Formats: sequence, structure tokens, C-alpha cells
Amino acid sequence: MRKRILLALVITGLVVGTVLPTNVSLAAPSKASLDKINRELKEIQKKKKSQQQQLKKTEEQINVVQKEKKGLETQLMQIDLRRNDTQKKLDKLEKQMDDTKEKAANAQDQLDEAKDRVAKRDALLRTRVTSMYERGTVSYLDVLLGSSDFGDFLTRMQALQLILEQDTRILEDNIRDKETIETKKKEIDHQLTVYAGMFDEAEELKAELDKQYKQSMVVKAELEKKESALEVDLEQYGQELLAITKQESAKYAERVRAMSASSTGYKGGKFALPIASGQFRFTSGFGMRSDPFTGRSAGHNGVDMAAPKGTPILAAADGIVLFAGYNGGFGNTVMIKHNAEYTTLYGHIREGGIKVSVGQSVSRGQKIAEVGSTGRSTGNHVHFTVYKNDVAVNPMPYLK
Repeated sequence: MRKRILLALVITGLVVGTVLPTNVSLAAPSKASLDKINRELKEIQKKKKSQQQQLKKTEEQINVVQKEKKGLETQLMQIDLRRNDTQKKLDKLEKQMDDTKEKAANAQDQLDEAKDRVAKRDALLRTRVTSMYERGTVSYLDVLLGSSDFGDFLTRMQALQLILEQDTRILEDNIRDKETIETKKKEIDHQLTVYAGMFDEAEELKAELDKQYKQSMVVKAELEKKESALEVDLEQYGQELLAITKQESAKYAERVRAMSASSTGYKGGKFALPIASGQFRFTSGFGMRSDPFTGRSAGHNGVDMAAPKGTPILAAADGIVLFAGYNGGFGNTVMIKHNAEYTTLYGHIREGGIKVSVGQSVSRGQKIAEVGSTGRSTGNHVHFTVYKNDVAVNPMPYLK
């Protein structure tokens, strides 16, 4: 949109009142006062400047919004990446929790089995104690002394040792089973608690990231809405600037007519050389010639005068500057309207070499620019064209 507006402004600036050659009728002098025209022109220029500032301000605001949108896009991308990482972490923790829950279930089964074993061992020991109670108190010494012979004594002693070892082993197994499995169960339960805490933290982080993402999307929508409104304003300001530019061009044309009517400007006769005598040489004349770029025969609507870069270019006669800027193949160009019949053009001016502005009055021999090679040019020179009734004519008869 902005490019379209700028292009329209450029086209308007070149077409309305300054097209090559400028079609401004000077035959019917205006009765309006020149001072009044100048005042009106200043007012138009003031409005134009204000409108340009408004246009520039709006463009700057759009640039700021677009910069904010770009930063927000980066922020959204970063949030998305963090959300992905957090989700991966949640998935991993969930898998670890499932594995740990399975281990906890297995540990519980083992603990239950150990409890069964302990219960069975306790039952065995209780049975033995009950049996000893029912038979009365019999000491191990009574058992040994009741032996019938030494062999029976050894047999009874070995049996007692086996009973003691078995009882001791049962007690030790009970203690070991309980301690080992309970410790393992505690470790697994602790690990499960740790994973659950980490999972909760990750879920909270993801929830916060989701919240940030939604908030950023709301901000993005607001920025897009603001940008759209600014684009509408820019379009309006651009159209208004186009209208003001047309008014300015029309007022310039009115001033040219008024100045012509007040007997100022070129009265006819020979034009002065656009470069002082002795500082140039003619390199190309008017009419058909071999194009320096294509080599083919082509028309040439002026004369070329070669001179060192920076050599002063002079106004060929009194007049009003109608154009001062870049103009395609002519490069940097100045056009001067001398009267209703004649206009002159000076092309290929060097970069920064234009020394006059549109609407300025110039005198014969006044420096208006400097020699260069901008545009469609093969070397430093000035292209000089004379327009008579908007038609390019051979400048040589006017320079002799």
C-alpha cells in the first residue's frame, strides 16, 4: 500500500505541471496578483509540508508496530519451543512415574510375600514353643543326659544344634526380609514422590507458558488491528497529499502565467550557451545518430556538450524552473520555462549538482547545475534540448 502511494506521488510530481516538455499555456495572462499567488503557493506548501509530516509520522508508527509484531513472532516461537520441551519433559516424567509405580507394585508384592514368610516362620516357632509347653519344661541338658550311650549323646547333641541353627536362621531371615523389602519400598515411594513433584512443576510451567502464548496472541491481534487502522490512515493521508500536490502544481503554472504577463522572462532571440565558451566541445548533434549504447541509428532530441565533471551549467535565458530532479534516461535534470513558446532542458547533471529548485526564477547566464554523467550517459557532458511549442527543435540555430 505504501509503495503504491509513494509511486502515485512521484507520478503526480512529474506529470502535473512538470512533464517533459511541460504543457503549460502562457498565452492568456492571468489578472491575479503575483503577490497573492505567491502567498497562496506558500499556504499550499505549508499544508503540503504538514501533510508530508503526518504521512511520515504514520509510516513511522506502522514501522514501530511491524517491529513489535516481529518481536512478538519471535517471542511466540520461543514460547512454542519451550512448550514443546516442557511437554517432552512431562511425557518422560509420566513414563518414569508409570515405571516407578510398577516397581512400587512389585515391591509391595514382594513385601506381602515376605510378610507371609515371616508369618509362616512365626507359626513354626509358636508350634515348637507350644509343643515344649505341652511336654513340660525340658532343658537341653536333660535331653543330653538322657542319652543311652555316647553315640546317642552325639546324635542328640547334633539334633539340638540343628534345632538351634534353624531357629536362629528363622529369626535372622525374618529380620532380613522385613528390613530389606521395607527399605526398598521406602526408596521406591520416595522416588515416586520426587517424580510427582517434578511432574506437578512441569505442568505448572506448561500452564504458565500456555497462558503467556494466549496473552501474546491477544497482543498480536491488537497490533494487527492497529496496523490495519494505520494503513487506512496512511492511504487517506496519501490521497490528501496527492490532492495538495496537484494544487501546488496548478499554482506553479498560474505563477508562470502571471510572471509572463508581467513582462518578465525570455523575450525571444538567441539563447546563451549552457556552458561557457572554451570550456566544452560538441560531441553529438540534433537528429539521427548512432546510439552509443546499442550502436543502432536513433533520434537525438538535443545536443551534447562534453566538459569536465563539475563544470558550471548556465541558464540559457531568463525563466522559471519547472523541473529539478531525476528523470529517467536524462538522469538529474533541470527544465526552465522561458515563455509560452520556449522551454529548455539540461540533462545528465552530476550527483548533487542541481543548484536550483522548482518555482525559482533564474536569469540568463545564472549557474543552475554542474556537469555530470547520470542517467543514460557514457561520459561527463550536458544534454541540452530546446522545446518550441512543446516540440524538440535543433538548438544550434538558437545558439549561433
